[in-house]
Amino acid sequence: MKSELLDLIRKIDNIRSHFHIKGGGGGFPSRNTIFDTPEFSNWKQEIQLVLQEIYDRTNDKFIWSLLVILQQRFNGWKDEQYFNELAGGLIAVSKNIDKYYASPLSTSNKTEEVQTVNQKSPKIFISHSSLDKDYVSKLIELFDGIGLNEQQVFCSSITGYDIPLNEDIYEYLKQQFQNHELHVIFILSDNYYDSVACMNEMGASWILQNKYTTILLPGFEFKEIKGAINPRQIGLKLDNELTDVKNKLGQLKDSIIEEFGLTRINDVRWEEKRNEFINAIYKQNTNGKLSENSQYLLKTACSDPQGTIIKIETLDGTSICVGKIEFITSQERREVAKWEDSLRELLKEGYIEEKGTKGEIFVTTLKGYDYISDLKSVDIRK
Repeated sequence: MKSELLDLIRKIDNIRSHFHIKGGGGGFPSRNTIFDTPEFSNWKQEIQLVLQEIYDRTNDKFIWSLLVILQQRFNGWKDEQYFNELAGGLIAVSKNIDKYYASPLSTSNKTEEVQTVNQKSPKIFISHSSLDKDYVSKLIELFDGIGLNEQQVFCSSITGYDIPLNEDIYEYLKQQFQNHELHVIFILSDNYYDSVACMNEMGASWILQNKYTTILLPGFEFKEIKGAINPRQIGLKLDNELTDVKNKLGQLKDSIIEEFGLTRINDVRWEEKRNEFINAIYKQNTNGKLSENSQYLLKTACSDPQGTIIKIETLDGTSICVGKIEFITSQERREVAKWEDSLRELLKEGYIEEKGTKGEIFVTTLKGYDYISDLKSVDIRK
């Protein structure tokens, strides 16, 4: 087929010689046509047959554009224009003929090529913002529990999994994409999309069409996904319903074990590692958002059957209490200000809400109960 196509392309000048003038009477302009000559018709059918075979193998868009010209354009009106387009396209094909007809490899070369492909080992690349490294470190611990080691995971923020000393960061990243069959794990957050480096990593992964998994950090929503990532691809949202998080983590574990040919982890051991990870993420998501005093005040309110905090101001001073528990132990201004600030913090964050208009009664919201529930070690053994 290759030699046949080249022979047909060499006939272009000969076929061009069969153009002839037609029309010109009755006020119609004359036209230089070729569509009605048997030489062109036979040549056209042969060219079309060969190009169709190439397109069936390759789905090449350029070949398809030439087929469109052959099938639809020659009708006697603009034959010369379309013939020139077709001829130019065919000459371009002849100059790149090996693209469409790759030289057959010898048996030894084929074996060598297969071995080279097989040598491209799988590797996990965790694409993330350095501001989210606390979450990422927990994921690394989970992967370690599955059986992955430092040579099978690349993560720029975690010691031992990062870029070696004296290595150029961009050259090292390039080597990871070139030398390994990467499974990219995108750790998505507002921090991620604010990072130019992260956007570059996403773009490189898209261009090379690496396999990828998306993990959404707490507070980041599916609707916020943008860029080269397909928002319709199912991802793992770490603050989703617990059953969903467990299920998606199990799927990720199974996928990694299959990719790397790892020994399957014992079910009891996996549940232990998975639960440790989920607990760590829940605590990471809740710890530090409230001051210690505010956490204590909210925790006490959640333990009260009424879930109510009472603030009373009299001539004798200020009282903030839950049931019979009084928080202000003296009327020194510093002590009073400490617990008033905690009350304001809980109110601002939506963990309590005011009842009435006097600023005396505050009740715990569902968000407040959920916060304390997450602050404790979540019961994920079921």
